[in-house]
Amino acid sequence: MKFKAYSLYSKIISFLLLLLGFTSCDPEGGGSSIAEYGVPSAKFKVKGTLVDKTNDSKLVSGVKVAIGHPYVDGAGIKKTYYVDSIVTNNTGGFDLSITDFPMSQKFVIKYEDTDAAQNGNYGLTIDTVRFENPSFTGEKEGWYAGETTKDLGKVKLSPVTDKK
Repeated sequence: MKFKAYSLYSKIISFLLLLLGFTSCDPEGGGSSIAEYGVPSAKFKVKGTLVDKTNDSKLVSGVKVAIGHPYVDGAGIKKTYYVDSIVTNNTGGFDLSITDFPMSQKFVIKYEDTDAAQNGNYGLTIDTVRFENPSFTGEKEGWYAGETTKDLGKVKLSPVTDKK
């Protein structure tokens, strides 16, 4: 009698688990394909060198370079959510990256002088960088499409002059 009761309970529990979607205790998943969950993504890299607009052989250091997503808030105001930033060193170079959906993208780049007293005052400059129909390279696995890089070359910043 005890054995029949366990057998009945076992069948009921198995049926309920089957209704919930549990088909096997097999660690391989019990099927021929493995389901993937997530969102397609790719890495977008932006690099360049900051130089003075009046003398492009003068490298500009001490400038915070940030990259972000532009968006419009609930009140209709355009804003930017900055994701990555770096302060340029004495070579004026920067290399930033942002992960987003693998398609044509537009990002905002902000150049903000953080040490005006040391290397001249370059103020604040905001620009955009576009990736039109990008091709992705590198290791592609699952939803990850790889990476693409845009080299801006020499980015010329205008020094701010005091108007007195």
